[in-house]
Amino acid sequence: MGVCIAVGIALLSAGSFGSVVQMTGTPKDVDVAGKIFKVHPTATLNTLNGSSELKLTGYGVRQKSVAFVRVNVYLATSYVDLDNQISTNNPIDSMKNSKGRVIVLDMLRAMSAADIRTAFEEALDVNGVDVNSKAVQSVFSKFTGDLREGDRIILASYPGERAAEALVIELPSTQIQETGNFLGLDFWKIWFGEPVDALMGELKSRLTGAKK
Repeated sequence: MGVCIAVGIALLSAGSFGSVVQMTGTPKDVDVAGKIFKVHPTATLNTLNGSSELKLTGYGVRQKSVAFVRVNVYLATSYVDLDNQISTNNPIDSMKNSKGRVIVLDMLRAMSAADIRTAFEEALDVNGVDVNSKAVQSVFSKFTGDLREGDRIILASYPGERAAEALVIELPSTQIQETGNFLGLDFWKIWFGEPVDALMGELKSRLTGAKK
């Protein structure tokens, strides 16, 4: 059933020429280094199995320290289903039964696909995720195309049958679909698990709502 879910998402997206996620509600303007981004309070995750209404949990800028200077990498915005209450102390455990999760990444600088993959792999490894598993390697093998400033990445996941989860990653030029046991939850550990560095820890606090 998990494979059917992923295929269904692909057909839905391809058929409508749009994202599986629609932002809803009246957005607020967020200023990041003089650039204005629209952050919506709610979102809808659409699949062939139905729609899930999601709420904003938080947003923040992923920064990296380069030569002792903080560099903005992307603006991350997180959504989960309306019934889910994220724990600020243990967000991953609190999201295990989530009906839907979405993270939107608005790029604030150009990055190669290889650099993004490496960053994701490092965070997954820190959280004990097997980066050599078939499902994870399948995702990364399709993660191609360099990203420019202003590009957007959308990650969406939701449960399938038993422990299987569907993961969708929408890139500017392609869409990736994969299923695997707790695959979505594993990828969410990048932002909500053990932080790969202190600056990711700051972003985690903002995404969980612990820090405004």
